[in-house]
Amino acid sequence: MVGKYTGISDSYLSILKALLHASVALDRKLVVDWVPSCDLEDSAAVETPDAYEKAWGLLKGANGVLVPGGFGDRGVQGKILAAKHARENNVPYLGICLGMQIAVIEYARSVMKLRDANSTEFDPAAKTPCVIFMPEGSKTHMGATMRLGSRRTFFQVNNCKSAKLYANANYVDERHRHRYEVCQRMR
Repeated sequence: MVGKYTGISDSYLSILKALLHASVALDRKLVVDWVPSCDLEDSAAVETPDAYEKAWGLLKGANGVLVPGGFGDRGVQGKILAAKHARENNVPYLGICLGMQIAVIEYARSVMKLRDANSTEFDPAAKTPCVIFMPEGSKTHMGATMRLGSRRTFFQVNNCKSAKLYANANYVDERHRHRYEVCQRMR
């Protein structure tokens, strides 16, 4: 698990419990290595070389990478590097909330060659915004800026993998808690 708050025991407790339940259901032993995203960044190689080496060793030895949600720009470059490592080395990657947005940014930069791709959360004046503040949110009243609760999402392709996961449904109702979303132009 690559995150910002890996040193706090209950920061990602609900994710950890979900992974534990899944591992029990699949009769597998769960082993979670906690990788502080800041320790993957280039600056850590100079400032804290032992932590840098340990973080990269854990990441390179992982059978899967999970980047959970969060906010703010601290540790984002490390999360992007983790997503890139997973993509380039065919390591399964699960991005939750910000973790999914990180994967989109990494893909836009590395594969689509959009070097300035970013989230408007980290760079409000991004030249290539691929993650944006949701249009229905209020930028002036932070108490009412999240998409909360159930929202219906329609599948645009009938035979897509997502639809198959939901028994070939035309749509799915899922709970949300987000301020940012992938820019529609990035589809």
